[in-house]
Amino acid sequence: MLRNHNRQIISRMAVRTLKSHKRRSFTLILAALLSAFMIFCVFTVGVTYFQMQRLQNIRMSGGEFDAIMYGVSDEQKKSCEENPNILRAGVSAMSGYVAETEFDGTPNVVLMWADEVWWNEIMTPARKWVKGRYPVEENEVMVTEYALEKCGFKGLKTGDEFTAVYGAGDVKQETTFRISGIWDGYGDKSVFFVSEKFYRQTGFEPADVASGRICVQFRQRLITQRMQEEFIEAMNLRKQQRLFFTVDSAFSVQILLGIAGLVLVTCLCAYLLIYNIMYLTVAGNIRYYGLLQTIGMTGRQLRYLVRRQMLLIGGIGILGGIVLGSGVSFLVVPSVVKALGIGMGKGGDIQVTFHPMILVLTVLFTGITVFAAGRKPGKMAVVCSPMEALGYRPCGSQGVRAVKQSLLEKLFGRGGTEPERRRGSFRRASSNDRIWRMAKESIAKDKKKAGIVMLSLAAGMSVFLCMVTLLVSQGAREYNPNFRDFDLVMKNDTITKEKQEERVQIFDGKVMEKLKEIEGIREIDPLVYTEIAVPWEADFADQWMRKFYEMWMTIPYEEDLQEYKDFPENFGSSLVGIGKEDFEALNELAGQTVDEEDFLRGKTCLLYRNSLDLENDDVKGKRVTCTEYGNRENALTFEIAGLIDGNDYTALLGYPPTIIVSRQVVEEFVEEPLIFKIGLRYEEDKKNEGIWRRMVQTGGYRPSKAHEDTEASILAVMDDSPYRRDYSYGSKIEMMNEVKKAQGNMMEVGIGVALILAFIGVMNYVNTFIGNIQNKRVEIAILESIGMTGRQVRKMLLLEGLLYALGAWTVTAVGGTAVTYGIYQSMNYMGADFMVPVLPVLGMMAVSVVICVSVPAAAYRRIEKGGIVEYIVMPC
Repeated sequence: MLRNHNRQIISRMAVRTLKSHKRRSFTLILAALLSAFMIFCVFTVGVTYFQMQRLQNIRMSGGEFDAIMYGVSDEQKKSCEENPNILRAGVSAMSGYVAETEFDGTPNVVLMWADEVWWNEIMTPARKWVKGRYPVEENEVMVTEYALEKCGFKGLKTGDEFTAVYGAGDVKQETTFRISGIWDGYGDKSVFFVSEKFYRQTGFEPADVASGRICVQFRQRLITQRMQEEFIEAMNLRKQQRLFFTVDSAFSVQILLGIAGLVLVTCLCAYLLIYNIMYLTVAGNIRYYGLLQTIGMTGRQLRYLVRRQMLLIGGIGILGGIVLGSGVSFLVVPSVVKALGIGMGKGGDIQVTFHPMILVLTVLFTGITVFAAGRKPGKMAVVCSPMEALGYRPCGSQGVRAVKQSLLEKLFGRGGTEPERRRGSFRRASSNDRIWRMAKESIAKDKKKAGIVMLSLAAGMSVFLCMVTLLVSQGAREYNPNFRDFDLVMKNDTITKEKQEERVQIFDGKVMEKLKEIEGIREIDPLVYTEIAVPWEADFADQWMRKFYEMWMTIPYEEDLQEYKDFPENFGSSLVGIGKEDFEALNELAGQTVDEEDFLRGKTCLLYRNSLDLENDDVKGKRVTCTEYGNRENALTFEIAGLIDGNDYTALLGYPPTIIVSRQVVEEFVEEPLIFKIGLRYEEDKKNEGIWRRMVQTGGYRPSKAHEDTEASILAVMDDSPYRRDYSYGSKIEMMNEVKKAQGNMMEVGIGVALILAFIGVMNYVNTFIGNIQNKRVEIAILESIGMTGRQVRKMLLLEGLLYALGAWTVTAVGGTAVTYGIYQSMNYMGADFMVPVLPVLGMMAVSVVICVSVPAAAYRRIEKGGIVEYIVMPC
């Protein structure tokens, strides 16, 4: 047969075909539109989400940098400045601290110096506003309102002066400072920034680990593990130096892989949706394509016709999806960025810049998805001969009689087919197990299509599971690593005083009695300590001090060895007493088994490792002796049971080790040990107890009004104390509020992404199941002709829908959970425990069941209006 060159005619035919089947064409265009819209939104919101995560880390860190190193020599600084992979490197240094003011004896405010790069570039993204200028003269300071209030100078403005005693090393000096500027933002605000002139006269050096630090920002946004290792090696770190990468830099590749996994699942969902619609559309037009071949259209021309239709559908859908996605994204994204409260661009204005790569990737992925999804259906239209096309039925090549005979055999068996049929009573012969068997056989008849439907629905459910799990697990509670997870922790700030007589028992008997009278407090856990000396001995004490000097000191141990032997009081430390619950928590964290009875009765002790190069096997079983500070006659000796790394149980850090023993031992050792820390836990609301609390609060810690009232009462007691300025506290409630601000609208954006991705899976199931029922209308008509009632048909279809839901749940439970766990671990830079949120998952399962059982019923009602004869004779 001769081929005619009539592509223009074929193009017009493609347009007319779409116009003549408006409803079907609208469905196809909607599928492509939804796919483009979803991919566009995922990329746009995903990039925004990634940026929000980075901005959140900037706010939590107080600056924009990828790595920070403590202690920096001139050679190391020069190496950073000459490194082509480093965009900027800023230096800051501790310059002392505010020791006391006329209003507060323990203000806990640090003096810092920052170079121009640190102040003008690294810190700028974390600042909200600045009034004035950075200090230039020796007595000038740049302050925050928060730090001024801690010192008792609330209300001072730029240009005002105040007098304070500052400490630098062993020197304390009273100085009058003038405020050259005030700033506010994120990060540590208990800081007074000083001038370079002031810093140089304090005697500190950037090379000192306790003082200097350098922040580095790389040019690359993705910092691989290899790049990190190469940078660390290039720095030639001394033993005392420490280098840390920020969480979004250290795990940037893993985070990107996690997002790429979500995009991959998104494209898979879009492919399945378009494939199903295209397959049903081509199958419905097989006779039309066969007639075209009978009048001379070649296979190549037919393939061109199908591709032209796909091009029109894909083009319109992609254009509509991008327009819709742009409208939604650019209405949502600005509000999200504004909610972050961080200025972007010149003048502090928020400028949302659309990256053209998002548009390119959207067109590319959607185009590939449409082409791949329509390739097989188009091939099916070409390979079907004209005679096969004229007799084509989606239910198979069997005639109505063959379908009827097959159904009777499945229902009644080969031997009983005719007798049962003569009685004409399907209702009498059928039962629940037969309807159940028919539902299972309906799915098993086309396993490939059933698998696609389940996979599509499971993909949407898996994405929803993944997103909700990530959002919940990275919620605000994970940013509150607290001492035994208490609701409130109060510290005695006077223990930082250098002289022993200046350390005060601020949590005295009166305060403790008032705290015990407050309703709503379930637990009060005080930690006590006393200052001690650890005499020199050849076995353990000498070993410890040598390791300490290697790690933390700049002078050799031998220079201080004789002084330590003669006057161990000059090298003080602390003996810390803890309760039974604290010991159990420490025993679990230490990764070892320490005998509880021996510890509580004072036979054994634990030591704070203090980052020294020591292992448990190096010290376990050795004995350490301590004496009361200033009283060598009062001594205790303990067997060392192990080392711990957490600093929650440390008071005064000296050269010798911090010894941790039972609280009773400390109380018997000295007359009145100081309480240096108190942990308080609030009563639980009855409605939130047990499993219900875990289900309701899967989104993280959510304090009740009662908790807030309890905390207000506790702080009121401390404010009425004469030592109201000599304590500090860490509140889980306040931390939650701070983290909520830092997170901005991340939860809302994440839920939006999850809903968009879940919607495509639901659309896939709805479209496919409706198509399946349309294809089975002949089979349904035959079942009704042999006595099956409409109620039984609906029941069969409902059971079939439940089987689809069960299959999707199985895939989600196995594959979805595994993928979620993998993505979760790749992004788990907070070290949070993996936990599947209960309520969202139960809600997802309930919604999937409603959809899976309601769609078959709705589809059956739609075709139920026609008669049995119409079902049989109506072309497929």
